Amino acid sequence: MPDWCCVTDYAQSPSGDVLIHLAENCDRGHVANLGTAYEESISASLSALLAKGYHRIVYASSAVLYGDEDTRPHLTSDRVVITDAYARVKYQSELAVLGLQGGTVVRLANVYGYGMSENNVVSAILRQIPGTGALKVMDTSPVRDFISIDDVAEGIVALALRHNQNGNTGGLYNLSTGIGTSIGELASIALEIAEQSDRRVETKSNTNKQSSLVLEYSQTTLDCGWKPKITLHQGLTDLLQKRKEHAL
Repeated sequence: MPDWCCVTDYAQSPSGDVLIHLAENCDRGHVANLGTAYEESISASLSALLAKGYHRIVYASSAVLYGDEDTRPHLTSDRVVITDAYARVKYQSELAVLGLQGGTVVRLANVYGYGMSENNVVSAILRQIPGTGALKVMDTSPVRDFISIDDVAEGIVALALRHNQNGNTGGLYNLSTGIGTSIGELASIALEIAEQSDRRVETKSNTNKQSSLVLEYSQTTLDCGWKPKITLHQGLTDLLQKRKEHAL
């Protein structure tokens, strides 16, 4: 890529017109074990970046800030729920970015796509396909909003370039599909695509606790014209095909 720059610390990133900030650990469980040193390093890096005077900053946050106790799609005006270090870091970073002119925060639903972390439920399901016997997941009942990384990338770019048409305004936005899918349904869709519908989906531990996290994205559409394009069935089909090609 032209003008590619490699740094040893994100705080060394060069100044410019637009900063898209995705430079944080996405493993919630891992972050919980890193302690206050991780929180301090994230805060220091962000402060250094914000001081560089970018015209527009887009910060990738997380839907976990809404909690998982409400079954209706969440609006950005909903209250924030802080339950662990991961959520605390995200919220503190959100406040810092939104405090600047042109500061934009995107709360992401459950992102999946080629190259994603192996430590998420979609990866756990796809690792078992093809296969024999039951496909096992931790719990079939939680409901989540699964969005393709390609849709997320388009949404972030649309918001990053929005100031070209609407001045340097920022804000808080959701990037999601607005559609809730249970983990059991997710596994069944993947098995159907792989033509292994005869395999049952088995839960390792059923807590019987309601857990739902779906986001409403109409404000994002209103402000920059973005809408998700890729259905869950399409996205999983593409992922399974890529994994098959990679295995060959």
